Amino acid sequence: MKDLISKKGIIIAAIAIVIALVAAVTMALSGGNADFGRVLSEPVFKPLKSAMSGLVSSLEDIYGYIYRYDSVVAENAALKERIAELEKDSREYTEIIEENERLRSLIGFSRRGSDELPYELKDVTVISWTASNFSSSFTINRGETYGIEVGDAVITAEGYLVGTVTEVGVSSSTVVSIIDTTMSVGAILSDTDETGIVEGDFSLFKESRLKLGYIANTSNVFIGDSVLSSGRGGSSPAGLIIGTVESIKEDSTGHGSYAVVKPAADLSSVSDLYVITDVKAG
Repeated sequence: MKDLISKKGIIIAAIAIVIALVAAVTMALSGGNADFGRVLSEPVFKPLKSAMSGLVSSLEDIYGYIYRYDSVVAENAALKERIAELEKDSREYTEIIEENERLRSLIGFSRRGSDELPYELKDVTVISWTASNFSSSFTINRGETYGIEVGDAVITAEGYLVGTVTEVGVSSSTVVSIIDTTMSVGAILSDTDETGIVEGDFSLFKESRLKLGYIANTSNVFIGDSVLSSGRGGSSPAGLIIGTVESIKEDSTGHGSYAVVKPAADLSSVSDLYVITDVKAG
């Protein structure tokens, strides 16, 4: 646009110079007494007048283009601003929908806990995470004053096992997650009733996966099988969803095999959870 305006200025200056030259020639030929308007009306100057008319028309087109260009630029800027506002509104709307779904899930699970589930539940919130190369734990905002005890299982609103309480303070507690290398839970496959032990494993830790071992008959284990807590070999009650069999591998000795389990709970996004403080009789 700056180049266009610069060219326009040059054209205007050129026209002014031409007019001045014509005036000078006219005055010189007439000895200074000629009528400038009458001289310009002579046939010899008609081509010049036509050229000047064309230049004026071109300048009008240039002015029109400049005006339209500035209008388009302003409209484009306004549209970009509006698009940014709509994108922001869309993100906020999506976040609200996700939050509502999470709250519905929590409320529904809480109601089932008092009427249908065989557990006593306490709602808690994750307030911090602690992680290293081979350990994974987090702190929740409830402690002994809320009835939390060491060994209590921690689950999501969907009933996915997240971990076990290992330390209890007055108003907060520490939970070791299911992928921690110190964690182990008695497990059962929902389809075949094959049993084993799910535990955190050094080689699978970085992949956030679990090892299902001590299986009597691995031929009864299939990819996609659901893995639940058995209620044996740990403090977690039976029936909690641990995850899904992702693959089956040979162990380091070559004489046995184990299953790799993908946890049902997404540990990277857990926030509002439940602690199972008691198992109902019957």
